Amino acid sequence: MHVELREALPGDAKEIRALVEVVLPATYDPIDPRYAARELERWEVEDIPATLEDGVFVVGEVNGRIIGLVSATIDDRDRFVMSTLHVHPDFQGQRVGTRLLNEVVDLVDDRALWTRYPEGDDNAAAFCQRNGFGVAEVVDDPPFPRQVWARLDRDR
Repeated sequence: MHVELREALPGDAKEIRALVEVVLPATYDPIDPRYAARELERWEVEDIPATLEDGVFVVGEVNGRIIGLVSATIDDRDRFVMSTLHVHPDFQGQRVGTRLLNEVVDLVDDRALWTRYPEGDDNAAAFCQRNGFGVAEVVDDPPFPRQVWARLDRDR
């Protein structure tokens, strides 16, 4: 299987929405369906083109089909944050997520890379641990599960 990575484009909006409609419920419904619904609201087709202008967005494609997405932005605390890393369930476990992560890591130079995931997302926790992230803090996010913030220093 050949996965091509490229910058996400405004014309990808419908395919990106289709990807998150599969990934978010599969990932977050077992933890808290309300959390999955909140995250899905952030990916309305009409909003995606503007969203793509606010950071770095890379998609992974197989035979022209978007099967993965990673994004990174600078947050209000001046941290470089990987805010999205989604891989279609049919392609998980094939290192697509690691390739997408590496695309973002290559952009941060010597800065730390941050990410967040809801407490109870064991897959995200394991992925972060395998890839050198360390838990930096856990913060409340009522009424949703607490958010685990993890940090990856560039010298991983």
